[in-house]
Amino acid sequence: MPNNIIEIATNNKKLSVYRGFLRMEEEGNILKDIPFNSISALMVTAYNIVYTNNLLQRLCEENIPLIILGKNYAPSGMLVSYIGQCRQTEIQYLQIENKKPLEKKIWQIIIKEKIKNQSRVLDLYHKENTVKDIYPTVLSGDTSNREAYAARVYFTALFGTDFTRNKDIAGINSFLNYGYAVLRSALARYTVAAGLNPSYGVGHINKLNPFCLVDDLIEPFRPVVDALVYKIFEQQPDIIDLTTEHKAQLSALLVKEYYNGEGYSPLYMLLQQIVWDLVNIYKTKKIEFNFNSYLFEDRFL
Repeated sequence: MPNNIIEIATNNKKLSVYRGFLRMEEEGNILKDIPFNSISALMVTAYNIVYTNNLLQRLCEENIPLIILGKNYAPSGMLVSYIGQCRQTEIQYLQIENKKPLEKKIWQIIIKEKIKNQSRVLDLYHKENTVKDIYPTVLSGDTSNREAYAARVYFTALFGTDFTRNKDIAGINSFLNYGYAVLRSALARYTVAAGLNPSYGVGHINKLNPFCLVDDLIEPFRPVVDALVYKIFEQQPDIIDLTTEHKAQLSALLVKEYYNGEGYSPLYMLLQQIVWDLVNIYKTKKIEFNFNSYLFEDRFL
């Protein structure tokens, strides 16, 4: 499966279809033709971009998400295909007909794994770690909102007491925004490909968010981005701007290989795994996620 994220970062471009290629033009001059079968997502951070309708149709046919990033690389919107796999209707009926107790249990496990991974990041970088005491207290449905409490403790421990997680603030936050957008684009693609409805979440419930399920599934993997962003700023503490080099580092997370207990798997395969785990949960009513407990063991990084 392709894992090449194309970013349109300079203004005044026209994007269209030329045979089996995404064509990029500026003022009538052809800049580049990119084969669709090499693209996993198209991210746009520039202004005054023209898209042809044929391109939007082709992106949907190829199940290539189009992500529009706004201020400080926070996602403003996303276009994804509704062309799922051949058993889409059956899977979505199973998804929507699930009972609340099952959804609450799924959300509990997802949040526990997220907080465990936050704890693992703090251990990896030898930070004070009180987060490890939080995940055992997560209730079904996270009714006591341990996720938010853990986040406050975690980000302060990782990035310092002056840091505030706010998507509208530049610096570390813009790096986090971009990295999360990379993961979100991949998960949106895999969710639709599996036949799931990305709008119907288990923890994120927002009538204005068409990607609630994607935002559910990304949670255990956000610390992967956090760990890389910390490493970047540890090496270059005075960075302000997110450069092309940094974007490439964050995009490369999808193909970075992690030890899984037996061998090594790229991150995008772990993302696919959690999507298919969820499909199987809906089918069997048995909650089994194949999370990777080795993600942040420094001997494997």
